[in-house]
Amino acid sequence: MKKVNALTSVLVTFAVLLAGCSGNNDKPSASSSAPESAPASSASASSSASGSAESDVYPENGLSKSEKVTLKMGYWESGSGRAWMDRAVEKFTAKYPNVEFDITSSPTLETILEPKIAAGDDNDMFDLFIPRFSGANQHERLVTAGKLEPLDDLWERELPGESGKTLRSVISDDAYEATVSLGYTARLPVAGYTAGLFFDQKLFEEKGWNKNPATWDEFVALLDQIKSDGVIPITFPGVYSGYLTDYVFNILQFDLAKANGNFDTYLQNFRSFTGPQLTTPENKEAWSRMYDFGKKGYFPSGVAALNHTQSQMQVLQHKAALVATGDWVGNEMKNATPEGFTWGFMAVPAVNDVNQTIFVNSGISDIAFMIWKNKPELNKQWAKEFVISLYDFDIQTAIASEAGAYPARLDFGDDAARTEKLQPTQAAVMAYSSARNVQYISYRRDFGLTSPENGTADKMLSELITAVATGKKDPAPVLEEAEKLKQTAIEKDRPKS
Repeated sequence: MKKVNALTSVLVTFAVLLAGCSGNNDKPSASSSAPESAPASSASASSSASGSAESDVYPENGLSKSEKVTLKMGYWESGSGRAWMDRAVEKFTAKYPNVEFDITSSPTLETILEPKIAAGDDNDMFDLFIPRFSGANQHERLVTAGKLEPLDDLWERELPGESGKTLRSVISDDAYEATVSLGYTARLPVAGYTAGLFFDQKLFEEKGWNKNPATWDEFVALLDQIKSDGVIPITFPGVYSGYLTDYVFNILQFDLAKANGNFDTYLQNFRSFTGPQLTTPENKEAWSRMYDFGKKGYFPSGVAALNHTQSQMQVLQHKAALVATGDWVGNEMKNATPEGFTWGFMAVPAVNDVNQTIFVNSGISDIAFMIWKNKPELNKQWAKEFVISLYDFDIQTAIASEAGAYPARLDFGDDAARTEKLQPTQAAVMAYSSARNVQYISYRRDFGLTSPENGTADKMLSELITAVATGKKDPAPVLEEAEKLKQTAIEKDRPKS
């Protein structure tokens, strides 16, 4: 159970939801100038009116039962699907029949969301939405522009039906710090994810491949054996090449810093953008190893043209052994998964110490909800009520069983019956963490970079990935050039004290 609790504690991804408002603000207070007593008939009428008013509001939040409201939601229908969200909406509207939802659901929500933001029409904008953006640092820009409703008041809100248990008490410190890092709470997580290398356990057993390499040398030996057996060792979506860096190789810098004995300082500098970011010895070594793998032919030759489902299909078809992706892959590919296929998981052990700490990427803010500030107060109040309802254990369990994601609640793992609802990919991650000294880590920063120089640097790195993975380009010169741009952006964007 300690393993379960640790896992659910860290994985609070990313990612997704928002909660309530004070329940007493709308109730009238007694006037200090009122007479000490009133005629009986007047008191009776006053009591009747008061009783009528109270019967028209929900006691748990003070909102009107009769005033109808329609909430426009922008829902990112990712690999986690939509079944859990439909369940949540159905349960909420059964409890509050005066509330309706107008849901726009899309796997490419950014193509709908971003034009709405750019148009500046508050009436047409979603009341609440999952922050799915194509542009870098859009979250930070919206915060700076004052477009997002502050949600700081929600942390001490009691969870529906759970007296004495606040939202803050069931959220991990890492998730909390990530949501308030820009000065105020603009989004809240509802679920998280883990990412790394996923594979078919059955194929590994048939081939005699090592399912759990303990050291760097063992991991490289595994890839050599896979390649000698005529199978692509590692695949990833070149169209979304960040899968390879964010989920695998960028993590190695933290492994190496831990092994070098400077992890705490390294992580602090990473979070606060202090000192070099791309040209640290640890990060250059991680890119160098990816380049070495590219020269050895460990990745598909035509990887630049692959999208995420195509790369994942290569593993399902046993054309590739390992795919860089997230634990949503089981849910995303369930209709294409052949009988007998059993998902396994591994991360990369960066050094030759069997007791080393192995870091695993966890997303804590991708799956989250934001509320648009320039909306009627009633809409915002009900939007908050809805997002806090997503912390109900029934909905959190649906997130685990139907969406294939890790629930946000720290206490989800307190009940073994709930953890049994985790899908096979999450169970595989849990098994791996039990066998190795695993520590989960996110890429959150203390502030965002919005200057053009940062955008240019990120574009350079994105374009570099497939060139390095195919062994065509040494990453070192590009890292040096991108570092200069990154440092300029840091100097411009660092908050002034």
